[in-house]
Amino acid sequence: MNELLNYNYETESKKIKINPMLRLTAIMLTAAFIFVMLPMIAHAAPSASGKATDTVTLRKSASTSSASLGKVYKNSKVTITAEVFTSKKSTSNRWYAVKVGSKKGYIKVGRVKNIKYNTVKATTTDALNYRKGAGTSMGKVGCAPVGTQVTVYLPAKAKGSSDLWYKVKVKNKTAYMIGDYLDLKTAASIKRNKSIAAKLLAKPTAGGKERIVYTLDSSNCARKMRVTGYAKGMVPQGMAFTGKTYHILFGMGDGQSIVSYSAGGKRVKAVRFPYNMGKPNAMTYNPNTGLCYIMKGAQTKIYTWSPSTGKFGTSKTPYSSSGLSYDRSTDKIYATSLSGVRVYSADGKFSHKKFFNKCSHSGRSYVQDCGAYGGFIFHAMSSGNKFGKNYLDVYRASDGKYLGSLAVYLGELESVVVNNEGFVELLVNHGGTYNEYIWKTPLNVKDLK
Repeated sequence: MNELLNYNYETESKKIKINPMLRLTAIMLTAAFIFVMLPMIAHAAPSASGKATDTVTLRKSASTSSASLGKVYKNSKVTITAEVFTSKKSTSNRWYAVKVGSKKGYIKVGRVKNIKYNTVKATTTDALNYRKGAGTSMGKVGCAPVGTQVTVYLPAKAKGSSDLWYKVKVKNKTAYMIGDYLDLKTAASIKRNKSIAAKLLAKPTAGGKERIVYTLDSSNCARKMRVTGYAKGMVPQGMAFTGKTYHILFGMGDGQSIVSYSAGGKRVKAVRFPYNMGKPNAMTYNPNTGLCYIMKGAQTKIYTWSPSTGKFGTSKTPYSSSGLSYDRSTDKIYATSLSGVRVYSADGKFSHKKFFNKCSHSGRSYVQDCGAYGGFIFHAMSSGNKFGKNYLDVYRASDGKYLGSLAVYLGELESVVVNNEGFVELLVNHGGTYNEYIWKTPLNVKDLK
């Protein structure tokens, strides 16, 4: 991991890992890129607003020798769409690409006052330098590890380059980052895709072979929050959601931990798990008992943990399973295993209510944790290539029917929850590399009704 980080810190211009869509955008950035591309990047990169400091000339391009497009009078409203650098090494000669009324042009930086930014959040997708200006020749301010959260102010244009850069705030410093390694898609930007539910509901079956109806990847999902373990437990294995707090179970090796996050992604608690489970698998929270239930794969023994008191204990289920999930809308607990799905009471006694067969996958697969809400069960499955194609199997609890599967290309799929808005969210494992995330998907359980 350290070799990768140390190498990529210095390789901004080598484009080792490039988002194809961002690369396409960058190639299209010419001298006139600002106004050609604004409609395409406006959804991701914000603009800013301000007022002219005095009467200034609106230029056709970022140069004092460029043709005049007219005057912008003092205190006139100016919309800033990008920042343009006209030197490869100096930050002193910069321009704003602006819109004034119906006119588009350029005004020198320093001639706009009372600037207010409409910022968005972004995440670094690789280790990344941040610099004093747009361009790899600009002085380096620092290095941001993969998964660093930054605030994006404006798109930026580097002199002599077609690359898309951004003006950002990172670690309380204003700097510039190349756009190839910034993911500006936020969880708030993910919208419901009703066609996924329609495809799932089209052909319910009693188990049978897998039926892939949709693919989830970084193009249609967004990182909601980055999660990290505690002590020796660093690999995410299971997840529970109380409606307010995410409890993440970390494990592998001889260390396990539970780390709690607010819905906004703030770490609020971290505890060492006192039992050596090796590789824990399932986790859910039951508000009836106030306990989180934790289970290792294919076992009946359950460990319990109270988020309020911090106390640990044990319990058991009548049948072995690998996944556990409390459905807070139906007040039932669902357990998933190699053989199928079981329905239990949620009174802490795990009284068995129902069993139905699960679907079968081609090739080798591993059963993981599950999530449930609204009478639908979402079973996480990883394939033989755990960091390649994974599966999210969907079942309807009322009649035990298998509705279909979603292919998941986000990493090893470990656990599933449904947030308060009804969106399905996934816990993804990259092997304890500090690149562990909860992803928000466009699938919403409200569309499965």
